[in-house]
Amino acid sequence: MTALIFDTETHKLHGDIIEAAGVEVYFYSPAEFIPTQREFSKRYKPSEPISLGAMAVHHIVDEDLIKCPPFTKFKIPDEYNVEYLIGHNIDYDIAAMNRAGIDTSGIKAICTLAIARYIWPKLEAHNLSALAYHVSSNRKATRRGLRTAHSALSDCMTTYSLLNAIIRHQGVRSMEELYELSEQARYPTHIFYGKYKGWAIKNLEDANIHWLMRRTEDEYLKRSLEDELLSRSTIDEQEELPFI
Repeated sequence: MTALIFDTETHKLHGDIIEAAGVEVYFYSPAEFIPTQREFSKRYKPSEPISLGAMAVHHIVDEDLIKCPPFTKFKIPDEYNVEYLIGHNIDYDIAAMNRAGIDTSGIKAICTLAIARYIWPKLEAHNLSALAYHVSSNRKATRRGLRTAHSALSDCMTTYSLLNAIIRHQGVRSMEELYELSEQARYPTHIFYGKYKGWAIKNLEDANIHWLMRRTEDEYLKRSLEDELLSRSTIDEQEELPFI
C-alpha cells in the first residue's frame, strides 16, 4: 500500500480541481523517511472560468487548460494503491477529489496543518510557506524555492520537507504512527482564528467556550471545547466541600 503526499489547485475556493500532484513516500527505516522516484502531476479543465483570486495564488490561467481533460476525469493513477494520503489541510484536497466523483472513504488522511498546529501552537502563522521557513536550516535556499513555487507538485515537495521535520521532532517511526499523530492533532489545543486567536482552550472562560461552540462549524474544535467543559465539571464534582 502507498503513502502519497498530495496537493490540488482549484479554480476557486472549494472549486474544481485544475491541477493535482502526488509524491510517493515511505519509511526506508524507522529513522529515515524518503520519497520514492514516483510522482505525478496533471492539469484539468474546470466547469467554469478560473476566479481572479485563485489565479493570483497559483498563476494558472484558463488558456493553460484548453486542451486538458475535464476535472471529472481526475483520478490518482492506477499504479498508486493509496492507503495514506498526506497534505497540508488535506481535507480541502479530499473534498476536491469528492467533487470530482472520487470515493475516498478507504483512505487514511494525514494532515500536516493539524500536526503543525499541535506541535507549534504559538507560531504566528501555520500556512505552508511560513512553516517551511520555520523548519528550514537554510532560509535563503527556502526562499529561492518558495519564490518560484506554487504548483501542486512544488507544494508536495515543500510538504515533504515539513513532514520530515515533524517526523524528527516527534520521533515518528512508521506511517501508522504518523496517522495516529495526525488523528490526535485534529483536536486542537488552541484557537487559530477569530476573536480568540492564540488562546489555549484550557485558558478560556466557560462563557468564551460556549460563545465559540455556538459559532464554529469545525467538529474537531467543537469536540475539544466540549471536552474542556466536561473536564472542568468533573473536577468540580471531585473537589471536597469546604466544610464537614
